[in-house]
Amino acid sequence: MGNREISNDFKVKTDQIKINLKSWTLPEWVLFFVIIPAMLFLIYSLPQEIKDTYFILNTSDLWSLQTYILYGYTHSQFYPHLVGNEIVYLIAIIAVFSLENNKRRFWIMAGSSFLIVPVITSLLTIGLFHFLGIQARSQGFSAIVAAFIAYTLISLVLWIIGDRLEDFDHPELFSSRFLFYFLCGLLTIILALIIVGGLDLGLFMNMGDVTSNGIAHFGGFITGLIVFLVYDARTEQRKYFQMTLGIAIGMGILWYGNYISTLIHAVKGV
Repeated sequence: MGNREISNDFKVKTDQIKINLKSWTLPEWVLFFVIIPAMLFLIYSLPQEIKDTYFILNTSDLWSLQTYILYGYTHSQFYPHLVGNEIVYLIAIIAVFSLENNKRRFWIMAGSSFLIVPVITSLLTIGLFHFLGIQARSQGFSAIVAAFIAYTLISLVLWIIGDRLEDFDHPELFSSRFLFYFLCGLLTIILALIIVGGLDLGLFMNMGDVTSNGIAHFGGFITGLIVFLVYDARTEQRKYFQMTLGIAIGMGILWYGNYISTLIHAVKGV
C-alpha cells in the first residue's frame, strides 16, 4: 500500500510538471527564452567604448545612474562570461517553468530579478569598493541569474512538499511527535542548504585577469529569497515554513557579513 501511495504521489508530481509547462503562453516562452537572451547578445555586440561609457558600472562614477541597471545585462567577454550566464539562466528558467504553478508569484519574482536585483547589487558593489578605497568596474548577468537560481531552489521545495507546508503549523496532524520534529528538522536543513548555496555563490574568486563579484551574486540570491518570503507571507498561511526561511535568510546575511568583514580586514591590512 505504501509503495502504491508513493507511486501515485510521483505520478501527481510529474503530471503537475506537464500541466505547468503547458500553462505558459507563447509570448511568455518567446520573452524569456528568445528576447531576453537575444538582448544580452545584442548588448554584448555594442562597441566597447559605448559599453564602457554607458553600460558598465564604475564604482568611482556614482552619477551614471543608468549603469545601476544596465551593468546587469552587459558583457565584454563572450566565453565563458556571456555564454556561461546564458546557459545557467536558461536552465534555471526552464526549471521554474516546470515547477511553478502560480503566475502572479512568477511575475513578481521575475520582475524583481530583472529590475530590483541590478539596482540592489550595484549599490552593494559601490558600497563595498568605496569602503575598500578601490575603484572597480562590474558587469554581467550573474546577479540576476543568482536570483533565478534561488527561485529555482525554493520552487523545487514547493513542488515536492508545497501542499504539506501548512501541516507544519499543526503538530496534531502527525502520527507522532517524533515524526513531527524529525520532519521539521529536515525542512530546516533543506532551507539551510539553500542558503549555503547562496553563500558559495557569494565568494570572491580570481578567474584569470578578473575577479567574480561575490557581493553581487550573494545580493541577487538573497534578494530573490527575500522577495519570495515577503510574497509568501502575504498570500499563504504556513508560518513555520516562513519563520524558518526567514531565520535561514537572516543567518545567511550575518555569515556573509562576517565574510565581508574578514575580506575588508585582509585587503586593508587592519
